[in-house]
Amino acid sequence: MRDFFLYLMRLPRSFYLLGATTLVVTLFWGGSQPFAVGLFPVPYDKLAHSLYFATLSLLLWFGTGGRWPVLLFVAVSAIGGLDELHQGTLPGRVADVYDFLIDALAAGLTITVLEWNKIALGELQRRMSKA
Repeated sequence: MRDFFLYLMRLPRSFYLLGATTLVVTLFWGGSQPFAVGLFPVPYDKLAHSLYFATLSLLLWFGTGGRWPVLLFVAVSAIGGLDELHQGTLPGRVADVYDFLIDALAAGLTITVLEWNKIALGELQRRMSKA
């Protein structure tokens, strides 16, 4: 597992930021397509939201080098809120406050776990720089 994190840390930050940008673009573009209506039935839509926004938080955290965790939380939560507002304007889709809360919770938990492990990740970075 340690080697996996070392590998992830060697990737350039722009790689993670590109991944996060791709996720956000596909969220809004894909969410406006007709196939998105009923793509995930209840309650699996909550699972999809949590996994999506946890992944987005992870990519942005690595992309910023773990800086500005509060700003990352606000940004990811805002993207979740904008997604729900966007869904409210689309035929066959509805805005759901619980989806937004799941988005924010997933972002908060992911960023918190990453911050708690920042010391261990920092140790891996130090080892990586010595290698």
